[in-house]
This record gives sequence, C-alpha cells and structure tokens, in this order.
Amino acid sequence: MFSNKNVSILSIIAILLIGVLYFGNFTKKNALPVDNHQHESKTVSIDDYEQGQTNTLSEEDKAEINILKSNLSKAKGVDQKIDFFHKIAHFWKGKSDVISNYYLFRSAKHEGKYDSWMSVGDQFMTLLRNSDNQEIREISANFAMQSYEAALKINPDDNDLKLKAGSAYIESGTEPMKGVSLIKEVTQSDPNNQEALILLARFSIMSGQFDKAKQHLDKVLEMNPVNTEAIFFMAITQAELGNSDKAIELLEVSKKMVNNPDYDAEIDVYINDLKSHKK
Repeated sequence: MFSNKNVSILSIIAILLIGVLYFGNFTKKNALPVDNHQHESKTVSIDDYEQGQTNTLSEEDKAEINILKSNLSKAKGVDQKIDFFHKIAHFWKGKSDVISNYYLFRSAKHEGKYDSWMSVGDQFMTLLRNSDNQEIREISANFAMQSYEAALKINPDDNDLKLKAGSAYIESGTEPMKGVSLIKEVTQSDPNNQEALILLARFSIMSGQFDKAKQHLDKVLEMNPVNTEAIFFMAITQAELGNSDKAIELLEVSKKMVNNPDYDAEIDVYINDLKSHKK
C-alpha cells in the first residue's frame, strides 16, 4: 500500500485538499481577502477574535465601527436590528470576512429564514475551505454547522442541505460520524446520488477504508464514467490499494479533463512520487 509502505511527499490529506480545491463550487486557496491577524492554532471565542480584528483597524475605521455597534445596541425592533447587522457585516467585508459572516449569522437568527441560514452557512464553508488559519477554520466550521442545523430544522427533508451539513461535519473534523449519518440518510432515499457517494468515498479515504471508497466510486463511475471528481478520488484509492499504474493512468485522465495548469503541477508531484516508490 502506497501510504503505509513508502514515505510520500504529499500526505493523503494534502492530496484530498487538491480535490477540495479543484472540484465542486470551491474557490482556489488565497482567493479570498485575508484577515489581518494570523494566529497560532488555539480555540478562540468569536468575541475575542472580533476584538483582535478591531485592534488592527485604523482610528477612522474604529470610530466608524463603534458608531455602528452603538446604533445596534440602541436598535428597537427586529427589522432595525437586522438592518444594523447587515451594515456591520458590510463594514467588515474585505477587512475580516469571518466577522462579516458572523453578523450575517446574527441577522439570520432574527430573520429565521431558510435562505438566510443557507447563505451564511455557505459563506462560512467557503472560508473553512480556503483558509490555512486554524482560528478562522474553527470559527467558520462552528458557525457553518450551526447555520445548516438551523436550516435543517426548517426543512429537514432537503437532501442537498443534508449533504452540505454532512460535508461541514466531516471537513471540520469535529463530528465526522454525524456528517456520515446525514449523508447516509441521503443515499437511503436516493441510492444513486452521486454527490453523496463521492462524499462517503472521501470520508472512507480519510479514515483509511479504501475498499469502501472503491465501492462508492465504482458505483458513481458506473453511472457516470466521466465524473472527474470520482476519477480523481478513485486514483487516490487505487494508489492506496497498491495499484500505482492504475492510479497514474487515472490521474493523467483527470489532468486532461480539468485542463488547469495549477492542477497539473500539483498532480505531477503526486504522479512522480508514485513512480519513485513503484517496485
């Protein structure tokens, strides 16, 4: 097996991240505005994080946000509070998208609407997938899960929402089995749901269950032989099962399908690593 018998340049998690970056509706790393402070990994409250970001502002911006927050504290009625939540979110957009999304989250709590919860959950997931900052990832994962949970209470039978929530639980690493349970609910009602099967395959790869991953991916590729994401994850699975030649073949196919020089460069590193460890 590639991962157990050889020293790989790229860890299995790093390879999986390539899939996260290039498949689905995800943006490339560093495409988003970066928060001003880059901290070491530690658990931080949203209030402490907001204060830290506020401390980096210019005096003019500090004065502006203080006025906005003062007006929020004096707001009467739900509509007025929602208005100031959005104004504060707009202020932080581009300065700290974590804080911007947090105020949209607070607005969603007052709005109580499915679409609001979905929107803020999606925005936090984008931050989670695009940031290397552990504090941003932890905060984003927490609020993404809360947002999707709130949306599920409004529409508990929405399979697309279950997949988003399940992915959030898995990618955050906090409650992966809860995420798997949600995704399995989707496959129970829709056994041929390709997105659900790929998510289950990804989790199987992460947990070292490569035979299970292959079963899920075989089913996807039987239905859709040109599913690029399934081809990519099947390549990883084949490599981990010791089938380097097949893995390289699939990776070369995926390069042609993705047609992205950055993707090619990252995959070539993995291919060369596989070749160097072939017996």
